[in-house]
Amino acid sequence: MRITLRRALIIITVTAFTAVTAYAKPMDFNEAKNTALTNSNMIKSYQSKEKAASYRHMQAVGGYLPKVSFNQTYMKTDEPANAAFSKMAQGRFDMAYFGSELPDPEYVSNHQSKIQIMQPIFMNGQIVFGIKQAKEAYKASKFETERVRQFTLFNLHRAFYGLALAEKALDVVRHSYDRTERYYKAAQDFYKNGLIVKSDLLVSETYLLINEQAVKDAEKQHAVAMSHLQRILGTDEPIEIIWTDPKLTFEDNLSHYTQIGLSKRQDLAAMKRYANMSNLENTKSKVAFLPSLSVFADYQRNDNKMFGENGEGYTFGAQFELNLFNGFTDYNKVRESKSNHYSMLHQISDKKLEIKSEIKNSFYGVIAASKQIEASKKRVEAAQKALEITENRFNEGLSKVTELLDREVDVKQAELKLYISEHQQIVEKAGLHLAAGTLN
Repeated sequence: MRITLRRALIIITVTAFTAVTAYAKPMDFNEAKNTALTNSNMIKSYQSKEKAASYRHMQAVGGYLPKVSFNQTYMKTDEPANAAFSKMAQGRFDMAYFGSELPDPEYVSNHQSKIQIMQPIFMNGQIVFGIKQAKEAYKASKFETERVRQFTLFNLHRAFYGLALAEKALDVVRHSYDRTERYYKAAQDFYKNGLIVKSDLLVSETYLLINEQAVKDAEKQHAVAMSHLQRILGTDEPIEIIWTDPKLTFEDNLSHYTQIGLSKRQDLAAMKRYANMSNLENTKSKVAFLPSLSVFADYQRNDNKMFGENGEGYTFGAQFELNLFNGFTDYNKVRESKSNHYSMLHQISDKKLEIKSEIKNSFYGVIAASKQIEASKKRVEAAQKALEITENRFNEGLSKVTELLDREVDVKQAELKLYISEHQQIVEKAGLHLAAGTLN
């Protein structure tokens, strides 16, 4: 009766799971790929950073353009000097004013309207090198966005085929449970007829309980795998995997992948751009010792009322500046930028070693997974054949039920290892393409 109740619970659980998956959305890998790339918040984040870098480049280019400003100032004063200057700016002064009113003037109001244009000519190299740095930063941000995109695809491979693996594992343990239950019922009949002892019947029941727990664990793993994929796809809807080949190529040539990785890895390319920026910063620090030159012009009006027409005039000029001594600030800035550049070069060297290590690890991981698949297929065939032979011998009374149950466990484990090896091969191939910077 206890086994019957447990069987009912298993049926209820399977029925509920089937009802949920019946409403699941069928999805192949290409659809999942498009959904993940569209909904990824990390990709969107880096795309926004990329736009910000493009705007910084535009800001730097704007350094060449003239600066135009309008200024409106109001002042009211009875301070002699300021009052006199306000009168002079308005063109309302004469010698009588200086002789009689200047020592103790009345309040003077002045509205100054001023338009000024400042045109940089040569700003000791700061503009030109600033533009080059902003351009390198923009290129680096594009590489970083592509790297995040490839990481998203790698995580999708793991999650998508991880859910497929969980579905296969669940199917395996359910079939294992069905076989074990059938063997248990056969053991019950044999026990009633005195053909086996009670200890064998209890062993059969134990195996059935173990498989019952295995079904529950497999359902848990399926739910967890489903949530991982849903997170990457940005959805809460149940998903039904449509198995499709990810079409990940593999060449038995380690140096080929190493060369591609060293030439195409996006994070390495981004680091090289940042190294260029640090080198440009070093050059920019050196040319800061050069002079700067700009020209300017302004038009202004001064009146005792806003936008009055008195005191109208134009001013033109040029400004030349040469930094003779700045407390060794510029000198140490050169030393700082040079050290930062060397730091970036060392990081690039280390990144190259890291890339080689990642490629080698994934490369041999693919080979190991491929060999494991071949071995697992043979093991499945052997385990299924052994189960078939042992089941026939058990039905003829020539084998114990414990031997039959052991063979059943061998089939279950062999099938699970085969599916795990297939999943591992896909993940290792995706990891190899990720390491080489070619995952699309």
